Amino acid sequence: MGSIENSCLIPSVNYSEVLTNDGAAEVFVQALKTYGACRIREHGIPKDIIKNCFEKSWTFFEQDHEVKAAESSTIPGARYVPFGSEKIRGEAHLDETLEFRHCAYDWPLPCAPCPARELRDACRPFHEECNRVHATLLGAISSSLNLARPLTSIHSLQNTYFAPYFYHFPDRTDKETLRVPPHIDPTTLLFTFQDALGGLKVADLSQLAGRSLSAHAVSEAGAAFIPVVCQPGEFLVLAGNLLRKILGGAMKHSVHCVERPVGSSGFHLNYWTIPNLDIACQVGEREETVKDYLARVFPSAFGGA
Repeated sequence: MGSIENSCLIPSVNYSEVLTNDGAAEVFVQALKTYGACRIREHGIPKDIIKNCFEKSWTFFEQDHEVKAAESSTIPGARYVPFGSEKIRGEAHLDETLEFRHCAYDWPLPCAPCPARELRDACRPFHEECNRVHATLLGAISSSLNLARPLTSIHSLQNTYFAPYFYHFPDRTDKETLRVPPHIDPTTLLFTFQDALGGLKVADLSQLAGRSLSAHAVSEAGAAFIPVVCQPGEFLVLAGNLLRKILGGAMKHSVHCVERPVGSSGFHLNYWTIPNLDIACQVGEREETVKDYLARVFPSAFGGA
């Protein structure tokens, strides 16, 4: 896997200008067409919301595994994923997470406070802010591509998710910097807010198209992976495989991985969406619903969707 130390290849767009300036929206859409990725700044998400989410993440994830699993099980709409339990083509994700589907905030939790519930409450306003930004970016894509059916019309809040992803080295003999191998997410859009150490690397897809965009093909071709270190106040948008399929290949999906310094610990705060489950998408020469696609490619998360 090749690497280049230059995050400037991934464009940065001012969110406030996307709202009012067709030119900024076009830059955003062109970045997705070229790289499947774009940086977003001036998004208006309050700093204290972001800071609180990072702090509550530390409190939850520093607990023992059994405690984290037990606490998480008390929250409907939440899914705790232990360290190393999910895999990409047989390779384990060397991270862990507590995912919150939008419905996780609907349930009153009368029991005594605990770190999992406090993390849920910290994620709630962050999740709502991401929903706001997401609607604007979907609108920009729809307008730019002159879609007869806007993307906002096939997405609903129930299919939005928010999760802190915890990267660490529980085994002191572990010297592997690659924590998540190159992959494509089965999503529409993924937002990532990185900690100070970053870690995301995005494949340079600018010269690739068609079948050469699979994660395996990109890795086999020795494509350069761009370390994306967002500036303060920025986050990274990654286009998922479902966006590409629904748009008939008009966008590229991001192929990306996560590397971290040996022995380090930290978080990425991730938000992602999927379309309504009955929406049809093109898979090769056949058509299937989003629900069937997700159950096939990501059964651990969506097999019961």
